[in-house]
Amino acid sequence: MRKLLSVVALLLLLPMPAYANEVDPSVSSAPDVSVEPTPSPSLEWDQTPIPGSESWGQPPRTLETVYHIPGGPYSPPAEASQGVGGWAVVHPRTGVVHGVIVATIDTYMANNGRMQIEYMGCPAGCLLRFQTRATSDGNVAGWHGPEVTYDKSDQSFNLGHTSQTTEGRTKVSQKLIPSLTATDGMNLWTGVFDIRTEFTSSQINGLAVKLTKLQETFDSEDATVVEFQDWNSFAYESSNEMAQNLNSDIDARLLDQGFDIEAPEEGGFVETIRKLGERVTSIFGGLFNSE
Repeated sequence: MRKLLSVVALLLLLPMPAYANEVDPSVSSAPDVSVEPTPSPSLEWDQTPIPGSESWGQPPRTLETVYHIPGGPYSPPAEASQGVGGWAVVHPRTGVVHGVIVATIDTYMANNGRMQIEYMGCPAGCLLRFQTRATSDGNVAGWHGPEVTYDKSDQSFNLGHTSQTTEGRTKVSQKLIPSLTATDGMNLWTGVFDIRTEFTSSQINGLAVKLTKLQETFDSEDATVVEFQDWNSFAYESSNEMAQNLNSDIDARLLDQGFDIEAPEEGGFVETIRKLGERVTSIFGGLFNSE
């Protein structure tokens, strides 16, 4: 299951007694969290496994009190108090974001920083963490999925996305900073940084190729490295440069190493390396180009 960017609907939550022992009491009008009452049995995670829940990286469901699983200290950023926003529903043990709701800081405070009901496979007691600001037209988007996790060390989100085709496997990792997300309604990728794309091809005649592309933001230039299994690597200052030069650079390197590039053996090393190079340029010369 891949990372999702989805528009989410408003969910009204009912206030309940203070169960969230990690809510920062320094937040204005915060409820009293000095005493944590014993949850009722109805709030214990004692349900049978949801079909497919293994894909979320969750441990098997056992009799445990979700409200007592710590999520770490948390103070919502100032942007969380600027109206509606996207609030992530985070499992306190795994950090996985199961869904995103439209809410306000008042929703967060009234519910003591926790979901009071099960939501998209995350049981009652899952954490609410501010993720995205609303755009100028009032729209709210959010990121969730098995590879999307909350990073409590800096209150950011790690956005993962893995896909597999017959051509190979692509894995994208990136960092979302909630306070920098879009407000102008134009670019929903605002707030996403440190983008790393890795493509590992399926094998051709026992060989594969790996491409690694690094970007600070989606609008910035990328640095691209192409590594051929058991052979050479090529580095470029952009994927544009890679797409324009890789195939000719491969031929030049093969020629320097004494290979016959005019009449290569069918299914041999030269033909295999060329096919792998063409696979990389055909995929990353367009769809994943930064421009």
